Amino acid sequence: MTELNSKIERFLRPGEQLILLTDTDIDRSGRFGRRWLAVTDDRVMTFADDAMGDGPEVEVPLKDIGKVAASHFVGQAALEAEAGSRKIELLRFSNSLSGKFGKVARSLTDACKDGKTPQFDLEEEERRTCPNCGRLLPEKGSFCPACLKKREVLARLWKYMRPHWPRLVILSFCIMAGTVLQLIPPYFVKILIDDVFKGGGAALLLLVVLTLVAVRVISTLVSIVRGRLSAQLGSRVVHDIRFDLYQAIQRLSLRKHDKTQTGALVSRLTGDTTMLGFIFIEVGAWFIPNMLLLVGICVALLWLNPSLALLVLIPVPGVVLLTLWFYRRLSRMYHRWYQRRAKVSALATDSISGIRVVKAFSQEPEQIRRFGERSAELYQTTAAAESMWATGGPLIAFVTALGGFLVWYFGGLAVMRDDMTVGDLMAFITYIFMFYGPITMLTGFSDFINRSFAAAQRLFEITDAEQEVYDDPDARPLLEPTGAIKFEEVHFSYTKDKPILKGMNLDVKPGEMIGFVGKSGAGKTTMTNLICRFYDVDEGAIRLDGADIKKIRLRDLRKHIGIVPQESFLFNGTITENIRYANPDATREQIIGAASAANAHGFIMRLPDGYDTRVGERGARLSGGEKQRIAIARAILHDPKILILDEATSSVDTETEELIQHALARLVEGRTTFAIAHRLSTLRHANRLLVIEDGKQTELGTHEELLAKKGTYYKLVEMQSKLSSITAVDG
Repeated sequence: MTELNSKIERFLRPGEQLILLTDTDIDRSGRFGRRWLAVTDDRVMTFADDAMGDGPEVEVPLKDIGKVAASHFVGQAALEAEAGSRKIELLRFSNSLSGKFGKVARSLTDACKDGKTPQFDLEEEERRTCPNCGRLLPEKGSFCPACLKKREVLARLWKYMRPHWPRLVILSFCIMAGTVLQLIPPYFVKILIDDVFKGGGAALLLLVVLTLVAVRVISTLVSIVRGRLSAQLGSRVVHDIRFDLYQAIQRLSLRKHDKTQTGALVSRLTGDTTMLGFIFIEVGAWFIPNMLLLVGICVALLWLNPSLALLVLIPVPGVVLLTLWFYRRLSRMYHRWYQRRAKVSALATDSISGIRVVKAFSQEPEQIRRFGERSAELYQTTAAAESMWATGGPLIAFVTALGGFLVWYFGGLAVMRDDMTVGDLMAFITYIFMFYGPITMLTGFSDFINRSFAAAQRLFEITDAEQEVYDDPDARPLLEPTGAIKFEEVHFSYTKDKPILKGMNLDVKPGEMIGFVGKSGAGKTTMTNLICRFYDVDEGAIRLDGADIKKIRLRDLRKHIGIVPQESFLFNGTITENIRYANPDATREQIIGAASAANAHGFIMRLPDGYDTRVGERGARLSGGEKQRIAIARAILHDPKILILDEATSSVDTETEELIQHALARLVEGRTTFAIAHRLSTLRHANRLLVIEDGKQTELGTHEELLAKKGTYYKLVEMQSKLSSITAVDG
């Protein structure tokens, strides 16, 4: 950057100071190419990477800029400056850089508005790339799939094995004992041929046979113990991994959940952990024993006949090279296979969960077509990977067997010359058969290792992803809050280049009911999300009883917040279980009391099983109004100090709305309440109404005060009144 700075400084005026120099990845024509943005205390300039010596391509004085914002296109965006009536495109960037240039846009806009020198903090955005290869990371702070080494994966998996070291010790002993026992029978082949069959007598024959039987019995018992230990240990480790993964999914930030399909997460939680279970079981049951057996056989072959042993090893380099060649190609194929399997799972989960919508719009053929395309992609990847291995496996086995042919020929010549006995040759041949078995198994194991490492990397993408920040190191407990909430210059955006809240200020007294009013997308639900800390503010602060909510233990904060959402979610259980979800220790009487307060007791008692009625998936067996009253009962049982009502009556009929309104009136009493409703008539009982436009507060007051102002709220009421009149005439 020093050399670049010096190039830029040649174009600076006397006394002008360079504040920011950062690059983009797309040129002005929309093709990938490097461009530079330079900001000084006087102007904004852009430079071409290959023509920096020719001067700036674009130059705009800061005093002429009113606003800087991003305009989005397909796969890319443009950073544009508004200078009077003109819009000037400064540069373009891909979506991967939207966070960085969103911050640039906001900093420039704020600085130009206030007439101050711009200040930039892009350090967090710059850490999104891998320090080794420069590729974009899946998540901030996560691993780079391209740079992750297999030994690093093994090191991370090993931490799950460490707590079970006593079983590992016993398993290791069984593996070594089993290996020694497997090496004994071939040597007895030599004794049978050279000693027993040449006049050793029946007694010696019986002794040899009984010894072989004893070895086989002990070997079988050791194998059973080894297999059972390996299965138990592997299953336990998989349980630990699956449990950690589930915890990680629960702790994922909502930003990550917003970007990840549910089916993809379920696929990792089930399929990928199962694949890892196989590797833990197979390593203990087959891989390590075969590796040790291979070493033992090599020692036995060298002891019997060093010259023939070298012939056996001739094909080994070829086997290793072939294995590595296939391994690299299979590794890429299985990464692609897992990605496509996750897409199939995600599509199936979405379409099955939304089957009512699919059928309502007669989209079954379209869903079948889309699933067929995804399934065909998975089939092609699966077929390619399996075909690759179907070719590689037999080819490797053939190269491996070449050493055996050499041993038969040269070993036969040695027997004819009396350089070795028939027993030595047969023992040697038996060891060879045992030698090629582990070799073939180990080459086949590479295919299995590929799948398992791909699964492990996919799991680490979740465990390493951005987690919800639960507690500040200095977070304090929250015992009995009064419910006073204050927004102080709150800025927030879901994506850095699209601000939602822009300097929001609001002071709410304990027990006050505030109604949020505004168009869709104005920022109403965003404010409630920030109160619950589903997301953290970008700038400013939200205070509860004077304390920044970031400094309050998150569990304590949410314990005192209750939510009645627009679309109530019920778990696939009984009505009792769904109401009790807010308070697992609630008694039957408390549950019935909450349901009665929510005007739900009557319809519940008319159901065949009353409170033990199962509601079905997402409450499919109940109507929208019934689900909403169950959600209100759940909130009443929770007994929160702060209540959030998000369009709680938007999707019900008039009669049901009246029942819900009566229930809500009981619920809000004595609680600080934030209510969102498009039906403005439902907010008349609010102490104050906050009108939000484009992320900013435009009006604040009571229903009567805002009507008297004849501003935005007055216009919204007028529009709804006209709409109600039209509906009444048409109805």
